[in-house]
Amino acid sequence: MQISEMGEVKLIEHLTAKLKHSYDSTVHLGIGDDAAAIRISANKYLLIAVDMLVQDRHFVLDKIEPEQLGYKSIAVNLSDIAAMGGTPTHAVISIGWPAKTELRYAEKVYHGIEEIANQFEVNIIGGDTVKSPQLVIDVTVLGEMKEKPVSRSGAKPGDYIAITGRVGASAAGLALLQNEESEKIISPFMRNDLLKAHLCPYPRVREALKLVQAGIPSAMIDISDGVASEINHICAQSKAGALVYAESIPIDLHTRKTADFLREEYLSWALYGGEDYELIFTFSPELEVAAQEALAAMDLDLHVVGEILPPEKGINLSLEGRIVPLGGKGYDHFCSEDDQGNDK
Repeated sequence: MQISEMGEVKLIEHLTAKLKHSYDSTVHLGIGDDAAAIRISANKYLLIAVDMLVQDRHFVLDKIEPEQLGYKSIAVNLSDIAAMGGTPTHAVISIGWPAKTELRYAEKVYHGIEEIANQFEVNIIGGDTVKSPQLVIDVTVLGEMKEKPVSRSGAKPGDYIAITGRVGASAAGLALLQNEESEKIISPFMRNDLLKAHLCPYPRVREALKLVQAGIPSAMIDISDGVASEINHICAQSKAGALVYAESIPIDLHTRKTADFLREEYLSWALYGGEDYELIFTFSPELEVAAQEALAAMDLDLHVVGEILPPEKGINLSLEGRIVPLGGKGYDHFCSEDDQGNDK
């Protein structure tokens, strides 16, 4: 059997099944969450998140500026730290450079890295540099927190499901990049907004910290693979079901209009597009006002999109008066681009 036949999630589960049983008492959260969490003292946790961007799989060189590539390589890791409720502190970066890469291009990648590192007060403290047949950027970000990290496993029946910001915008930006005619039919303002959502996502580090300090989330995850996939992850780890209301999912006007122009489905972008790097979190209904206030302090609205149910109820979507299964098919590294329709 080839690994492509298993898919990403099953491959990880197969290869790491025995490793999980060898953890010592310092491992609070290991494989299977947004970041690993190690207890380093009675009231302090070290968080570790790693992500790799590979040319022609996660990005196409002529579709992304080098500064944007450097920025995004850090942003996706900061989002994982945010999903735990932690504060990012340090990062190490390993890059495989094709031998013919221009020095000026490499400098610009690091300008983007420096920009976001300064923005979130993250120290770049090391890494590795090698020659590679294609450009590969591998980033590990370290974070810390005093409270217990928020995992994917704490959702309980009766909890509300909420989303920060908007979703589907990154997939809309990707669609614009892939459609050469889009510049003729989409306004520059709308186009630039959606391209920024895809190329320079904003990690919700401060927003997550605010929520955790207020004791709001029972479970949390960032949206890297799409709303449907992330809710399925939370339900799997929490041994729960869910009902999501399609009409409540925060899809903004730019995304909707772009989908109409390109004859695409904006709901599909939101559910399965991914790379929005917003947060999905669950919380007790009695904390709704506190959640609203916490996000309002960060200039965000609270978008309640569903509720956690007992596991026997399944994971479903309420759509135009119908209840349909909400499959978890998000982005999978071992499916072909033709199967998924994008490069991420």
